[in-house]
Amino acid sequence: MKRTVKLVLTIIIIAVVAAYAAFNAQKPLKAELIEVKPQTVSLVFKEEGIVETALDRPVYATVSGEIVNLAVKEGQRVSRGDLLVQIDTKDMEYQLAQLKAQRKSLEGQEKKSFQEIGQQIKQQQLAIEEIKRQLEKSREDYAKAKLLYEAGAISKTELDDAESAVKQLENELSQQQTRLELLMEQAGSAGTGISGNGSEDPVKANTATQQYYQGMIEAVDAQIKQLEYRIENSRITAPIDGVVEELNAKAGMMVSPQAPLMKITVTGGLDVNAYLLTEDVIYINEGMKVALIQKRKDRDYKFYGTVTSVAPSAVEKVSALGMIERRVKVTIQPEGNIPELRPGYALDVEFSVLSQENKLAVPKTCLFPYEDGDALWVVKNGRAQIQKVKKGMETDEAVVIERGLAPGDRVIKNPQLEGLEQGKKITA
Repeated sequence: MKRTVKLVLTIIIIAVVAAYAAFNAQKPLKAELIEVKPQTVSLVFKEEGIVETALDRPVYATVSGEIVNLAVKEGQRVSRGDLLVQIDTKDMEYQLAQLKAQRKSLEGQEKKSFQEIGQQIKQQQLAIEEIKRQLEKSREDYAKAKLLYEAGAISKTELDDAESAVKQLENELSQQQTRLELLMEQAGSAGTGISGNGSEDPVKANTATQQYYQGMIEAVDAQIKQLEYRIENSRITAPIDGVVEELNAKAGMMVSPQAPLMKITVTGGLDVNAYLLTEDVIYINEGMKVALIQKRKDRDYKFYGTVTSVAPSAVEKVSALGMIERRVKVTIQPEGNIPELRPGYALDVEFSVLSQENKLAVPKTCLFPYEDGDALWVVKNGRAQIQKVKKGMETDEAVVIERGLAPGDRVIKNPQLEGLEQGKKITA
């Protein structure tokens, strides 16, 4: 009797546990969800900046060439934007003219190529029309020959000759139509302005011919931009207001990029100097806006500044961990509503680079490895589902998702959530 009672109790307990497990399995899991929306994602990094007196600013050559105009002398006061040195640009201007002529020639060749293809298409269409006319006549001759043969007026050989003439023309028509199709494909049949009789020239389409010429034109355009940039930078102007010191440049001197020409000394003002790792400084350009943060006990004061110079070479610096690193000096001019600053003060300098617009991004913590790649938990129709994704640019906190998500998708923020499994009901 006792064994029977124990067995019944055991069965009841197992049933209760099973029912509770089934209930929990059906019970929705609460999870924090993130709705994915297009946004601007920027790679942001911080470096320590030290406030220093803006005593001088070195001036370097940016292109190679001969100095044809030295517009200043030692001790002369200059204003920002004043001409300091003009480097000869004749050779660069000749090269620029040649490149522009080359570009014009390529455009003409491209147009001529499409015109020639259009003319070939027109001729091919005329040839096809002529074959169709001959074929129609040949078929009529064969029909007549068949009647004559049935009447006993001609031999079987003559009938076979008439039939052979029809087949030969049909074969020739097929070959000519294939050749026309190839020509149309070369011209871009989906993007041509050719009428039924081929009277118009083809409009440029996304064809191998167009890609060939466009690739060559783009290569020439890149060379033109490079030369225009060098010509623009051959005119070296004063970066700040100040006095010319340590003048090394002379009229007629040949200079090369990064050659020191002079120094402009200022009488007041403050700069913020930060030393960036060589792999980070490649994204920094003069004129770039940065954020400056001064930490105080009451709050952090955030203001802004502009990068005024990037040193042409790196120097060795010892990190906080005692490691020797190659770093490049970047100088920032504070602007706007500036808090009280004194030489020697330390600031955080926040650089925003590699900005990408209209991108779908999620926190890095949402991702987890899955099938030799990465995946996210997404909620579709109220249930959890693993979604494989392709990552793009990464920042310290977020990662761009290039493939696998769509605007409006809801992502589970914590992929390690207890009880989370494929098909699990989810409530936000």
